[in-house]
Amino acid sequence: MSGLADNPYREMLTARAKLYGIRPAGPSFLHLELGTTHLLHAIDRYRTAWVLEKEGMPIPAGGMTEIPQQGADLMPRTAVCINVLSKEGAEYRVDTPGISSSWAFAVKAAKELKAAQFPGHVAPRFVCRMAQSENLLPFVLGEHCAPIAIPAARNGDGAWEIFGDDEIRRMGFTQTARRFQTINAQLKNVGKGTPLQGRIDERGKLTKQVFGSEGYLLMAGAGGKHICAACLPLGEAHDIVVDQTLYWKTITSETEAWFFVGMLNSRALTQAIMPFNPKGAFGERHIHALPYRLLPALDGSNDDHLRIAALAQQVAGITHGLIAADDYLNDPNRALTRRRSRLRAALAQAPQVKELESLCAAVLGTTGTESADETEDE
Repeated sequence: MSGLADNPYREMLTARAKLYGIRPAGPSFLHLELGTTHLLHAIDRYRTAWVLEKEGMPIPAGGMTEIPQQGADLMPRTAVCINVLSKEGAEYRVDTPGISSSWAFAVKAAKELKAAQFPGHVAPRFVCRMAQSENLLPFVLGEHCAPIAIPAARNGDGAWEIFGDDEIRRMGFTQTARRFQTINAQLKNVGKGTPLQGRIDERGKLTKQVFGSEGYLLMAGAGGKHICAACLPLGEAHDIVVDQTLYWKTITSETEAWFFVGMLNSRALTQAIMPFNPKGAFGERHIHALPYRLLPALDGSNDDHLRIAALAQQVAGITHGLIAADDYLNDPNRALTRRRSRLRAALAQAPQVKELESLCAAVLGTTGTESADETEDE
């Protein structure tokens, strides 16, 4: 390093050596051995690529030991999403959201039963709010979580119970049972004919969503190039069901939750996973579990880690203000990619965001920068 002229790579190589724990201490720091740094960087990249290709094998040191879970298959959208027309009586009067509904965004990408309408009634115990990618913006989960009606409910311990049409009828909810029966009659002609009860818990992705009452719910997007994440207290998530367009994990510590939110939303982590993110015709496609393989654990004795957590919480507050003041950002019926990129651009000049990006880049040993044309690709 002592023989390397000043250039953009010097800082990056120094950060990478620090990350691998091979940067000489004290006045010897200039004698950083570049060959060893490049070798370790290559091993790191190849090892990570191998781990990601061989799903289920040991993860790299520093990655999450418990990878977040993918949300439930809450589909067909027209069969689960509802517009509540009246809350009178023991069973709400509902219908499938139409084009003029404020919940139209929740069904606009429906593939199966796209034009189907399911008017009827649903008992409130079967009504939840769906957290999906359209709700997720950098640092925050929007308020517009669409109401859904599914033949399942959480019990007193927070565990899910799934009910057949006959069971629901025996509870006294005859109109609710009739509506689910109508939906299942149409589903017989879709795919393998699996009823709604089986679809929503495919691979146990609904019944795994037992959040508890203490801590935070961390959520992050499953697709696109830029990682997007947010968290909320579990006390505010009692009626939330996470959709398969998001990954979720419960975090006990508030500091740890915000640390992950800060790291996941950083350009530095997006840059770190870029070599392993599959590309389609329109750029990177699926993030899925990639970030969590590289995400460092929170070190409570590391001032940078604690500062990242504090900054992420501050940025979330700024984000809420920006969304409240901008009808476009606050409208989930608008294009999600445009809303996210517009919000990132608005946040980019905030000093808290600049400091956050710098700290995350230092932790990961990346530059944390990107060209202007890359910022639009979500």
